[in-house]
Amino acid sequence: MSEKSKKPATKKTTAKKPAAKSTAKKAPSKKSPPKKTTTATKKKPTTTAKPRSRKLKIIKAQILSYRRNNRLQTTNQAIAKILDDCNHKTLIGKKFVLEFPDSEAIAKGVVTGIHGKSKSRLVRIRFDNAGMSGYALNLIGDIHI
Repeated sequence: MSEKSKKPATKKTTAKKPAAKSTAKKAPSKKSPPKKTTTATKKKPTTTAKPRSRKLKIIKAQILSYRRNNRLQTTNQAIAKILDDCNHKTLIGKKFVLEFPDSEAIAKGVVTGIHGKSKSRLVRIRFDNAGMSGYALNLIGDIHI
């Protein structure tokens, strides 16, 4: 073999080196404008909408009696009949307010469940304080939704 083949070729290695980084900025590429679709071009007109004030809906209920069993009556719970036309199963967990007509006293409570058959439209009410006076029987209270 000849000596020429044993020597490494320097010319071939210089061609394989990566090109040096240029400091000149590249020209911005020209792209075609994005395609316009009908959904992107239709925008709702902006209006200055006022925030809606949530108006409380009130449902009337008449207190019929205390909640009781064969030997006890529970004075902090009552049975009430729903007078308005609504689904009484959705009232569970809603606030109940009973205002006494002769005084400024207010009894507050929560609807805890339905009572009896669903067609009877009766609900159970648990009062926040110690209990309800007997004067409250047959009074009409408000359930706030």
